[in-house]
Amino acid sequence: MQPNPPQPYPSRPNPPQPGSPHYGQPPGGPAQWGAAPAKPRANAVAAVIAGVLALLAAGMLVWFALYNVVVAAGTDGRLPGITVQNMASGVISAVVLVVAAAFTFARRIPGAWTLFGLCVFYVVAVFVGTPLVWGTSFGAQVKWLFSFDDSDSTAMALTIFLAVLTAITSAIAASVKSYDTKTRV
Repeated sequence: MQPNPPQPYPSRPNPPQPGSPHYGQPPGGPAQWGAAPAKPRANAVAAVIAGVLALLAAGMLVWFALYNVVVAAGTDGRLPGITVQNMASGVISAVVLVVAAAFTFARRIPGAWTLFGLCVFYVVAVFVGTPLVWGTSFGAQVKWLFSFDDSDSTAMALTIFLAVLTAITSAIAASVKSYDTKTRV
Protein backbone atom coordinates (compact mmCIF):
# COMPACT_ATOMS: atom_id res chain seq x y z
CA MET A 1 0.00 0.00 0.00
CA GLN A 2 1.26 3.39 -0.97
CA PRO A 3 1.11 6.41 1.30
CA ASN A 4 -1.08 9.30 0.21
CA PRO A 5 0.85 11.83 -1.78
CA PRO A 6 1.27 15.19 0.03
CA GLN A 7 -1.02 17.92 -1.16
CA PRO A 8 0.68 21.26 -1.74
CA TYR A 9 -2.26 23.41 -0.64
CA PRO A 10 -4.64 21.83 1.87
CA SER A 11 -8.18 23.01 1.51
CA ARG A 12 -8.99 22.74 5.22
CA PRO A 13 -6.96 22.93 8.43
CA ASN A 14 -5.56 19.83 10.01
CA PRO A 15 -7.81 18.28 12.65
CA PRO A 16 -6.55 18.68 16.21
CA GLN A 17 -4.15 15.99 17.33
CA PRO A 18 -4.64 14.16 20.63
CA GLY A 19 -3.04 16.08 23.48
CA SER A 20 -2.89 19.40 21.62
CA PRO A 21 -4.69 22.46 23.01
CA HIS A 22 -8.12 23.25 21.65
CA TYR A 23 -8.91 26.84 20.75
CA GLY A 24 -12.25 28.58 21.05
CA GLN A 25 -15.08 27.98 23.45
CA PRO A 26 -15.81 24.43 24.47
CA PRO A 27 -19.25 23.06 23.74
CA GLY A 28 -21.97 23.65 26.31
CA GLY A 29 -22.82 26.68 28.42
CA PRO A 30 -20.86 28.71 30.98
CA ALA A 31 -21.74 26.30 33.78
CA GLN A 32 -19.91 23.57 31.86
CA TRP A 33 -16.92 25.83 31.12
CA GLY A 34 -15.81 25.82 34.73
CA ALA A 35 -17.45 29.08 35.81
CA ALA A 36 -18.98 29.09 39.26
CA PRO A 37 -22.76 28.80 39.30
CA ALA A 38 -24.72 31.84 40.40
CA LYS A 39 -24.93 32.08 44.20
CA PRO A 40 -28.23 32.93 45.82
CA ARG A 41 -28.11 36.26 47.62
CA ALA A 42 -30.52 38.11 49.87
CA ASN A 43 -32.87 40.49 48.11
CA ALA A 44 -31.00 43.77 47.58
CA VAL A 45 -33.75 46.26 48.43
CA ALA A 46 -35.02 44.39 51.48
CA ALA A 47 -31.46 43.82 52.71
CA VAL A 48 -30.67 47.52 52.59
CA ILE A 49 -33.91 48.45 54.35
CA ALA A 50 -33.33 45.79 57.03
CA GLY A 51 -29.75 46.98 57.51
CA VAL A 52 -30.79 50.61 57.93
CA LEU A 53 -33.53 49.67 60.40
CA ALA A 54 -31.05 47.53 62.33
CA LEU A 55 -28.62 50.44 62.55
CA LEU A 56 -31.41 52.67 63.85
CA ALA A 57 -32.32 50.02 66.44
CA ALA A 58 -28.65 49.79 67.45
CA GLY A 59 -28.67 53.55 67.90
CA MET A 60 -31.68 53.26 70.20
CA LEU A 61 -29.86 50.59 72.23
CA VAL A 62 -26.84 52.88 72.60
CA TRP A 63 -29.19 55.68 73.69
CA PHE A 64 -30.63 53.32 76.32
CA ALA A 65 -27.13 52.38 77.54
CA LEU A 66 -26.01 56.02 77.67
CA TYR A 67 -29.07 56.98 79.67
CA ASN A 68 -28.12 54.34 82.22
CA VAL A 69 -24.53 55.68 82.30
CA VAL A 70 -25.93 59.13 83.13
CA VAL A 71 -28.15 57.62 85.82
CA ALA A 72 -25.15 55.76 87.23
CA ALA A 73 -23.08 58.98 87.28
CA GLY A 74 -25.73 60.63 89.46
CA THR A 75 -25.62 57.95 92.16
CA ASP A 76 -23.42 57.94 95.25
CA GLY A 77 -20.87 55.56 93.71
CA ARG A 78 -22.72 52.28 94.10
CA LEU A 79 -24.26 50.89 90.92
CA PRO A 80 -27.53 49.01 91.21
CA GLY A 81 -27.55 45.64 89.44
CA ILE A 82 -30.21 46.65 86.96
CA THR A 83 -28.21 49.72 85.87
CA VAL A 84 -25.13 47.63 85.20
CA GLN A 85 -27.23 45.09 83.32
CA ASN A 86 -28.85 47.84 81.24
CA MET A 87 -25.50 49.39 80.33
CA ALA A 88 -23.87 46.09 79.39
CA SER A 89 -26.85 44.64 77.55
CA GLY A 90 -27.42 47.87 75.61
CA VAL A 91 -23.84 48.08 74.35
CA ILE A 92 -23.42 44.36 73.65
CA SER A 93 -26.79 44.17 71.88
CA ALA A 94 -25.96 47.20 69.74
CA VAL A 95 -22.61 45.74 68.68
CA VAL A 96 -24.12 42.37 67.79
CA LEU A 97 -26.91 44.09 65.86
CA VAL A 98 -24.41 46.17 63.87
CA VAL A 99 -22.44 43.04 62.93
CA ALA A 100 -25.59 41.26 61.74
CA ALA A 101 -26.62 44.41 59.85
CA ALA A 102 -23.25 44.45 58.06
CA PHE A 103 -23.74 40.87 56.86
CA THR A 104 -27.26 41.77 55.77
CA PHE A 105 -25.94 44.79 53.85
CA ALA A 106 -23.56 42.37 52.13
CA ARG A 107 -26.65 40.40 51.06
CA ARG A 108 -25.65 37.24 52.89
CA ILE A 109 -28.67 35.03 53.51
CA PRO A 110 -27.36 33.65 56.84
CA GLY A 111 -26.70 37.24 57.96
CA ALA A 112 -30.28 38.24 57.18
CA TRP A 113 -31.65 35.22 59.08
CA THR A 114 -29.34 36.03 62.00
CA LEU A 115 -30.63 39.59 62.04
CA PHE A 116 -34.17 38.25 62.04
CA GLY A 117 -33.40 35.94 64.97
CA LEU A 118 -31.70 38.68 66.97
CA CYS A 119 -34.60 41.07 66.53
CA VAL A 120 -37.15 38.45 67.56
CA PHE A 121 -34.97 37.59 70.55
CA TYR A 122 -34.79 41.26 71.60
CA VAL A 123 -38.56 41.64 71.47
CA VAL A 124 -39.14 38.46 73.44
CA ALA A 125 -36.42 39.38 75.96
CA VAL A 126 -37.98 42.77 76.69
CA PHE A 127 -41.54 41.48 77.03
CA VAL A 128 -40.90 38.09 78.65
CA GLY A 129 -37.29 37.76 79.85
CA THR A 130 -36.92 41.00 81.75
CA PRO A 131 -40.12 40.61 83.80
CA LEU A 132 -39.12 37.04 84.67
CA VAL A 133 -35.58 37.96 85.72
CA TRP A 134 -36.45 41.05 87.77
CA GLY A 135 -39.80 39.84 89.09
CA THR A 136 -41.95 42.60 87.64
CA SER A 137 -45.40 41.94 86.30
CA PHE A 138 -46.05 41.86 82.58
CA GLY A 139 -48.49 44.78 82.90
CA ALA A 140 -45.93 46.94 84.72
CA GLN A 141 -43.33 46.16 82.05
CA VAL A 142 -45.68 47.12 79.21
CA LYS A 143 -46.79 50.26 81.09
CA TRP A 144 -43.17 51.33 81.60
CA LEU A 145 -42.22 50.48 78.03
CA PHE A 146 -44.99 52.43 76.32
CA SER A 147 -45.35 55.29 78.79
CA PHE A 148 -42.71 57.41 77.01
CA ASP A 149 -42.18 59.32 80.27
CA ASP A 150 -38.43 58.73 80.65
CA SER A 151 -35.71 58.67 78.07
CA ASP A 152 -34.91 55.00 78.69
CA SER A 153 -38.49 53.83 78.18
CA THR A 154 -38.68 55.89 74.98
CA ALA A 155 -35.45 54.35 73.70
CA MET A 156 -36.67 50.84 74.48
CA ALA A 157 -40.09 51.41 72.91
CA LEU A 158 -38.43 52.69 69.73
CA THR A 159 -36.05 49.72 69.82
CA ILE A 160 -39.03 47.36 69.98
CA PHE A 161 -40.77 49.08 67.05
CA LEU A 162 -37.59 49.06 64.99
CA ALA A 163 -36.79 45.44 65.94
CA VAL A 164 -40.20 44.26 64.75
CA LEU A 165 -39.80 46.13 61.45
CA THR A 166 -36.23 44.86 61.06
CA ALA A 167 -37.32 41.27 61.71
CA ILE A 168 -39.99 41.51 59.04
CA THR A 169 -37.72 43.07 56.39
CA SER A 170 -34.78 40.79 57.13
CA ALA A 171 -37.03 37.74 56.78
CA ILE A 172 -38.19 39.11 53.43
CA ALA A 173 -34.58 39.77 52.40
CA ALA A 174 -33.52 36.23 53.29
CA SER A 175 -36.47 34.44 51.73
CA VAL A 176 -36.80 36.44 48.49
CA LYS A 177 -33.52 35.39 46.89
CA SER A 178 -31.82 36.91 43.90
CA TYR A 179 -28.92 35.35 42.04
CA ASP A 180 -25.59 37.00 41.41
CA THR A 181 -24.89 36.75 37.69
CA LYS A 182 -21.29 37.99 37.88
CA THR A 183 -18.70 35.31 37.33
CA ARG A 184 -16.22 35.13 40.19
CA VAL A 185 -12.68 34.06 39.46
